[in-house]
Amino acid sequence: MNRSSLKRSPLALLLGASFALTACSSTDSTTPTTPSDKLQLGAAQLHSLDSSGTVIVQANPGNADLKSLVDSSLMVLTAGVEAKRVNISTDLTTVPLYMIGIHRAFTTATGSSSTWTVVAIDDPNKLANLIEVGGFAQSTGSTPPSSVTGTIGNAGNIGNGMLLRVGNGGAVTQWRPNTGTASFSSDAAGAACPGFTPTPKVTCALETMHVHFAVTAASGTGGAGARQASLSTDTDVPAMRLTYTP
Repeated sequence: MNRSSLKRSPLALLLGASFALTACSSTDSTTPTTPSDKLQLGAAQLHSLDSSGTVIVQANPGNADLKSLVDSSLMVLTAGVEAKRVNISTDLTTVPLYMIGIHRAFTTATGSSSTWTVVAIDDPNKLANLIEVGGFAQSTGSTPPSSVTGTIGNAGNIGNGMLLRVGNGGAVTQWRPNTGTASFSSDAAGAACPGFTPTPKVTCALETMHVHFAVTAASGTGGAGARQASLSTDTDVPAMRLTYTP
C-alpha cells in the first residue's frame, strides 16, 4: 500500500474551471451545462484548473492528500486524456460525473508494481464534487501487474478512496471509505500521450482501464454523515499510463 498512498489524492481526480469557484457554491442540484458523453478541457479551462487548484490547496494547508489529488488530476488532463461520463451510484451528488484514470507502472531491480487511480468529477464549469478510488499491486517479476481486485478502507489490502465536496473559499468536506471493494485492470498501452514530454525514466501512453468498485465512508470531516459511491459493472475508463524505469 505504500506506493498507492503516495500517489493517491490516492489519482488525477482537477478542480474545475469555476472551481474558482464553485468555491462560491457547492449545491448538488445544479445540472451540467453540457452533459455529453466525454469531457475534454481547453487551454483556458486548464489554466483555471491550475489557478483553482492552488486556491483549494492554500485553503487546506498540510493536506497532502488533497494536494496530490489536484496535482494528479491536472497531470492527466493536460496529457490529453478525455474524461468519460460514467454511471456512478452515489449520495454525494445527483449531477452527471466524468471519470479519468492514471495507471503508474514501476520496475526496479527487486521487482515491479502498479498503482491505479480513477477520479470522477462533475461539470468543470460548476464543479463541486469529486470521487477518487485507488488500487495497488506488486510482483517479484520485472513486468508490472496489469490488474488487481480486493478490499479497500481501514483494513483494505489493495487501495483507498476519497469523496470530496467543495465549499466556500476552497474549504472541503472529505469522506474516506472505511469499507469497500475495487477492481482495476489495464489493456495494453496505446499511443503516446499527446500532451506529455517523456524523459529517460518516465514515459506516458494512453490506455483503457477497466474499473468497478463499491465504497462506503461512515462519516466525513466536520461531523458530516455517511456517504457511498459505487460503479457496479466493469466500466471502460480512458487513462494515462506512466511507466517508470530505473
